[in-house]
Amino acid sequence: MNLTNIRHKTIVFNLCVVLCFGLLGLNAFSSVRFADSVLSVGSLQLPIGSLNGCIQVVLCLLCIIMVLIDHRKGLIWSYVFLGISVFGSIRSVIVGRNLSTAPGTFNALIFIIAITLISRQIRYSNKMAVTDTVTGLMNRYGFDDDIHRKIFFNEKGHVVFIHLDGFWPVNANLGRKYGDELLNVVANRIRAVIDGNVKAYKIEGAEYALILPESVDHNSLVEKVIDKIEETITLNKDGVPSNCYLSAFAGIADFDGKESDVDTIMKHADIAMNYAVKSGNAKCCLFNDEMKETLERQVYIERLVKDGIKNGWFYLVYQPQYTMEDRRLRGFETLIRMNAPGGVKIPPSEFISIAELSDLVLDIDTFVIRRALEQFREVCYSSGNTITVAVNVSAKDIARAGFAQRLLTIIKELSFPPECLEVEITEYSFVEEGNHTIENIKMLRDKQIMIALDDFGTGYTSLEQLMKLPINLVKIDKSLIDNLVRNDMNIDFVKSVIYMGHVMDAEVIAEGVEHDNQVECLKELGCDFVQGYIWGKPMEYDEARELAYEIFDKR
Repeated sequence: MNLTNIRHKTIVFNLCVVLCFGLLGLNAFSSVRFADSVLSVGSLQLPIGSLNGCIQVVLCLLCIIMVLIDHRKGLIWSYVFLGISVFGSIRSVIVGRNLSTAPGTFNALIFIIAITLISRQIRYSNKMAVTDTVTGLMNRYGFDDDIHRKIFFNEKGHVVFIHLDGFWPVNANLGRKYGDELLNVVANRIRAVIDGNVKAYKIEGAEYALILPESVDHNSLVEKVIDKIEETITLNKDGVPSNCYLSAFAGIADFDGKESDVDTIMKHADIAMNYAVKSGNAKCCLFNDEMKETLERQVYIERLVKDGIKNGWFYLVYQPQYTMEDRRLRGFETLIRMNAPGGVKIPPSEFISIAELSDLVLDIDTFVIRRALEQFREVCYSSGNTITVAVNVSAKDIARAGFAQRLLTIIKELSFPPECLEVEITEYSFVEEGNHTIENIKMLRDKQIMIALDDFGTGYTSLEQLMKLPINLVKIDKSLIDNLVRNDMNIDFVKSVIYMGHVMDAEVIAEGVEHDNQVECLKELGCDFVQGYIWGKPMEYDEARELAYEIFDKR
């Protein structure tokens, strides 16, 4: 429900109340002045008193409309108006000894019963529509409705956005049943801390929200909520207790009755929450002007991305990948760049992370896939289908039902050899809609398309899940390579990653390799491929094509 709807419904409701008062007045006036009068229409004679029944029917209709608009206030006003009407009819029977109004009295009583039943059904339906079935808290629809009303009536207060870290591994390892139980425990703990002035909501996933009136000390309350949530939670799976540890982060945004955009309020709270997550030492942050500048930057880049897709400001570069042993060209990883008018250059890490907050990242994925396949089709055929073109696909895209089929349609349309394509995903792809992700991967593998796993070992999925994934290639992140030769612990860690990759029956590539000593160390550890500035920087298509043909000619 938005503010416009609230205004319209309020106007209609108030109009119904005024009309009901008018009808009651008209009914009383006609009963007193024209109770025994007869209206002649040709040969027909109509007692004026019988018009009271028509007035009463219209009155009942208006009461039903009020209940449909607001079942609580509408029911109260209906009792008032119909009660007055019944009282007047009974009084007319007793004082005037006129039974002509008796049927109207009976009808009014029936309407009171009907309106009561309608109100109860609407109340139940509304409750189901705005209630989260797992926790019993109000859901996102209930939150939107409540915050819209507070804004409409110029109320002031705070919105708190709470994110749980550590929920998804529990949900993945123990199962959805126990994940739901965990969410319910958190909801009960929030209920135990807040009072009647504060309302709690289950938004989506592992996210909750609170609406606090201005009088509540939000810092103190949120601190208590976080402390309560982070207490150890013990779940019993098949009689075996399992301790779960959650971390909670909160973002707070103010509303003062002037802000009419609920999405903006929630975005402010979400930005503040992300600040808390990234700060490393704060569990809760209040949205401020600095964060507002960040939001404005985000909106600016979102607009650039939209315009860039529409006007062709994006282009691709390709970074070569080589075999470790003989430095043979394996293929290229596709990287996207933006070159906006006026020489504005936005780093890919910035515009991609912002695009991932919306469906813009899906448009970027489509652009990258189509352009890379169009450009490298002939190169792949010339190589005898031995060169690999790797494209990055967002977690949101690979988790969509039907992604694999859409990709296969593009491949067929462009006549690209599927065995030359490698789809690169991250572990985060398996956090939500993991079943769709695995289905898409299996369908692609069946068509000889290779799958590479980036961010290996970040902890989003369990070891058992990783072992079951149909992966061809594991990528070691540059952050691990940078510190590779500094101490034995770094070497042991990378060695473990390479070992796990080979246990998964996958090959391993190291990203961001820049120095000879890193190459020598990786070779000793059994790494299969190298990608980095030491052997090749990202290059535009013409240069990449020349490099590929030059190597083909030497073979």
